[in-house]
Amino acid sequence: MSGKRLNLRFLSSLLAASLLFAACSREESEFPDLEIETDASSVESTDETSPEDDTDSIKELTVALPLSEDTVNRLMKLYYAKCNGLFPDAKTGADISIEYLDAINTSWVVDTVTTTWEGASVEYIEDLAEDDISPDIFLCSDMLAAYGAGLTVPFDSYLYDSSDIYLSDIYYGALECMITDGQYLGLPFYSTVFELCGSSEFVPESGTPAFNITGEQFVDYLGDISEQYSVTPFYDAVSLRIFYGNNSLVDTLIEDGLSADEDEFGADPRMSRSCGMWLISSGEYSMWSSYYSDYIYFTMLPDVQVQAEVYPVCLSSSSQNPEFAAGFASFLCFDSDCRMLMYRLEPQRGFFPVIASSGVWDELTADSEFGSQAVLYEQFMSSAEYAAAGTIYG
Repeated sequence: MSGKRLNLRFLSSLLAASLLFAACSREESEFPDLEIETDASSVESTDETSPEDDTDSIKELTVALPLSEDTVNRLMKLYYAKCNGLFPDAKTGADISIEYLDAINTSWVVDTVTTTWEGASVEYIEDLAEDDISPDIFLCSDMLAAYGAGLTVPFDSYLYDSSDIYLSDIYYGALECMITDGQYLGLPFYSTVFELCGSSEFVPESGTPAFNITGEQFVDYLGDISEQYSVTPFYDAVSLRIFYGNNSLVDTLIEDGLSADEDEFGADPRMSRSCGMWLISSGEYSMWSSYYSDYIYFTMLPDVQVQAEVYPVCLSSSSQNPEFAAGFASFLCFDSDCRMLMYRLEPQRGFFPVIASSGVWDELTADSEFGSQAVLYEQFMSSAEYAAAGTIYG
């Protein structure tokens, strides 16, 4: 794993802080020795109806995330509750009372800059700095570019070290692709997958294809579209080369006249609804669903593992409290109660968690719009091929 050697010391550090969050202290040390707990209900807590707050020193953060200010404030209160023994017994992020969280008076303050779902670019972070806004952590659209511009620092130095860690809930590939030159430049916040989107207006008599389609079935299906409709079956097969290289599948689509690109159309045929299928990122789900209303369907890329793109949270080089910022970042990324609450407060259609927690996936699959897709993808995420956002087409 040249250039990507797994730093086990940091991995232990990261997971100790992120999975358990008994790591927070009422005493002097923010990350003391841990007793490993795997169940949120085992956290010492007071009664849910009467939160009692720790008189901790004020800690302030600014974050740039694709979430509302209210949501981020409630996630911070959840973090505070878990760190200070206020997380109620037998509760999870799926059912903890929002009123209970709102009633907690914390000494931790978080300001929010709301980004797009793809996160903040180098230019955006630099523009914020010109306005005297410096996020301590931010969802990053290209972590290598941000690190190269000196806007971020690795997480390695800022999280507690422990070797007795339970690792199974984290999708290892999502974590590994955050490593560059042996350092964690980001923590995986969520991932998207590349998939095929089709117009329901041009489904042949054979019906929509299976979700897990083979390359041969894919070519045959596009051939049926070509025979039955006066549209180009697939838009821009060249875009598939990033996954297939010079594979005969891509060549077949082009040579058999089953694909055309924008230059041939003179316009984007997806927008004029004049093609059968095209490549998308699942993060575009809401956009295409809105534009096509009830007239689209989805299938996996044929004959390859699920290809996932990971969007990282990065630690700002200008942060005045990097230890606390790193702890909150790992909480946002890996704590199952945090992720459950996040899905409750704001739907994240098309964006997948980086942990295999059944409770987290239950919240995602319960979504009335995206849930049926999430159910299908859940079984593939542990074996997906992960790459950091900004590197797929870079």
